[in-house]
Amino acid sequence: MDTIIARKYAIIEKLMRLNEEELTKLEASMAKFSKQEPISMEQYNREIEEAEDEIDRGEFYTHEEAVERLGRWKKKLGNAP
Repeated sequence: MDTIIARKYAIIEKLMRLNEEELTKLEASMAKFSKQEPISMEQYNREIEEAEDEIDRGEFYTHEEAVERLGRWKKKLGNAP
């Protein structure tokens, strides 16, 4: 089977296992992503400044924390190695 087709089927299988809440969150996320329009350089710089402020306040995940969260997410979806 073509790799892209296999990947698409794998995604469909994952979607079929989502509960109502997970599906609603995914739909909202996808809608937000698909409606994004190009931003100005000024907006881009504001967003960078906001992100840097969040980091200064400690509002971030370390690499280890991100890997751990990803592992829990994958396990929840049934993709844990």
